[in-house]
Amino acid sequence: MKVARFVLAERDRVEQFVDELVDREHLVRDRPVSWTRVVFDTFDWRLHGHGSVLEHERAGARGQLVWRDRDTGEVLGRFELAEVPRFVWDLPPGPVTDRLAEVVEVRALLPLVTIEGTRTPLRLLDDESKTVARVVVDTATVQGGDSLPPVVEVQPVRGYERQARRLAGVLAAQVVLTPATCDLAETALRSAGFVPGSYSSKLRVQLDPHGTALEAWVTVLRTLLATMEANEAGVLDDLDSEFLHDYRVAVRRTRSVLGQARRVLPASVRDRFRVEFAWLGRETGPTRDFDVFLLEVPRFAARLPAERRPDLEPFRAFLERRQRAAHEALVEVLRSARYEAFLRDWRAFLDDPVVSPQEAPDAPRPATEVAADRIRRAYRRVVRDGRAIHDGSAPEELHELRKDAKKLRYALECYGSLFPAGEVAAVVKDLKGLQDVLGEYQDCQVQAGSLEHFAQEMLEEGTASAAVLITLGYLVEQLDEREAAARRAFEERFARFDAPEAHARMRALLRSGTRPEAA
Repeated sequence: MKVARFVLAERDRVEQFVDELVDREHLVRDRPVSWTRVVFDTFDWRLHGHGSVLEHERAGARGQLVWRDRDTGEVLGRFELAEVPRFVWDLPPGPVTDRLAEVVEVRALLPLVTIEGTRTPLRLLDDESKTVARVVVDTATVQGGDSLPPVVEVQPVRGYERQARRLAGVLAAQVVLTPATCDLAETALRSAGFVPGSYSSKLRVQLDPHGTALEAWVTVLRTLLATMEANEAGVLDDLDSEFLHDYRVAVRRTRSVLGQARRVLPASVRDRFRVEFAWLGRETGPTRDFDVFLLEVPRFAARLPAERRPDLEPFRAFLERRQRAAHEALVEVLRSARYEAFLRDWRAFLDDPVVSPQEAPDAPRPATEVAADRIRRAYRRVVRDGRAIHDGSAPEELHELRKDAKKLRYALECYGSLFPAGEVAAVVKDLKGLQDVLGEYQDCQVQAGSLEHFAQEMLEEGTASAAVLITLGYLVEQLDEREAAARRAFEERFARFDAPEAHARMRALLRSGTRPEAA
């Protein structure tokens, strides 16, 4: 049973309401408790998307982190903590931490809003004086902000849901109460100006199937710029690695869209900003590389014999030093005059994209037709280059194929809303299997080479013992084995992508972009 929530219309009638409810239902009124709660979530609202709430609550001298279901109120986990760590992996180990980590993953837990209030607990007893339902009345204020409407909740007790439903029915009939549309934590977030669920790392853009190519391209580019801007502060503060990851994905997608904007945008615009976005890609790369390795360290450790795991600590310390240095250099880039001028000029163009037919003859064409043409070209290139791969192909050829596949994926993501969602999803599914094996091959190759390079650097600076070097060598061997397995799996994965039924799905998608009703 879900928690039944109601809002009391008049804040100054709380005491009167409680007194009348106690008299009517013979509830036992417990002592009121003052509390302070801090609501946490990740930047991309993973807990909200999961349907749960994470709050650090102080009531008296105690502090506890409570993870609960937003609808039912069920407590999913509880930690006695004076302070909340930034990352889930710093919580006390155990099943609750493992389940929470599945939701939050590598994102930082951010304190979003602080609420201060008083809770009046009431208990409904049966003939044996056993509690069969609870009612709580919370009167709260957002710290430094607005007073919130008092919230009345009926909380079921396991095995006595019927009594809770009856009590909820009694409250629903009260004219001074209205059903609550969200719980207290979400109300506080909205009062503080947050919009839960407003940011997602997934590209969310809705293009007009009746619009022009210029309108579609500019809409996508504006959306990608908004993603960069949304993540910039988190990148500068190095709150967690995903801020830079999402920022870089937006940069790569922008470069891909500009590459597919021939005849849609003026060559002068494409040429100038492709240079600037390539510069951003290079400058953000080193920090991201170290972020990835730091995230991989626990996985590396899991693949080692237990006695070898402590030997990774000097390597972790090395990576942390290098990551800090790389991040400091990145901050200088993002605060540079070049970056400021680039963003100013890019925004100015996107706000007022003046394009002449001579410079961009495809700009006024239907967006669906031009997008279908670009997807078709990207698809043909992947098919052509994939068919050219053989047992003797150089690693660079598979790397180029991976980049081609990524460009196709970006085109499907960026222009996908112009086509039937089911057809896009089917094509993306075909492509994902190929991307997975190409990504595994490339990642293992790059990581093995980087580990060898890092081992040499640690040796030169005197921070690597023989045991550390042996351990890193062991990891390189494992990566070489995984790389070889991915290389062997390529042929089968590409065969699925190149199968007749997969081609039929792509043809269906492309046809939907040239139908008169879609143009």
